[in-house]
Amino acid sequence: MNLLNKYSQLASKLLIALSLTIASAAHAGPGHGEEKPTTAQTQTLPRFYAESDLYEAVGVINGKEITLYLDRYSSNELVKGAKVEIELEGSKISSEPHGDGEYLFRLKNKIKDQPTAITITINDDDVTDILAATIDLSSFERSSLITWKSAIKILLYFSLLMAIAYFSYRKKEVLMTHAKKLIKQIKERV
Repeated sequence: MNLLNKYSQLASKLLIALSLTIASAAHAGPGHGEEKPTTAQTQTLPRFYAESDLYEAVGVINGKEITLYLDRYSSNELVKGAKVEIELEGSKISSEPHGDGEYLFRLKNKIKDQPTAITITINDDDVTDILAATIDLSSFERSSLITWKSAIKILLYFSLLMAIAYFSYRKKEVLMTHAKKLIKQIKERV
C-alpha cells in the first residue's frame, strides 16, 4: 500500500507540473505601449529591421498592415511628424498618422511567403534617407511556448509515464524480488 501512495503522489506532482507548464505558456506578455494588448498583439507578429547612419526602423506586419516604429540611430529619440513612404512589390505607399514615432501603412494585398524587398524613404526636416530591408515571412515561426503539436507530445509523454507507473505497480512483486536478488548479489561481491 505504501508503494501505491508513492505512485499517487508522483502522479499528482506530475499533473501539477504539467498544469503549471501549460498555464505559464498561455500567459501573454505586455503589448507595445500602455494600451491593453489586443488578440493580435498577444501573438508574436512578423517583423523586419532596417537601419542607416541616421535612422533605425522596426516594422511589424499584421495581415494587410505594417506598423513602422522609427527612431534616430544615434539617440533612440522617436522621429515625429516625418513623411515616410515604403516601396513594396513595385508600389509606393504613404504612411498614415498613427502615433509618436509610429507610422501605419495599409497594403492592398498581404505580403507573400517569400523574400520580399522593402524600401523605406524618410523625409524629415529637409533630410531624406532611404532604408532597405527584406521581409521573409516563410522563415517566420511563432514563438509560442506550447503549440498544439507540443501539447500532444506532452500529453503522450505523460500518458506513457502513467502507463509505466501503473504497470510497475501491477508488477511490484516481481520487481521487488528482482531488486532483492540484485541487492543480494551486490552484497555478496562486497
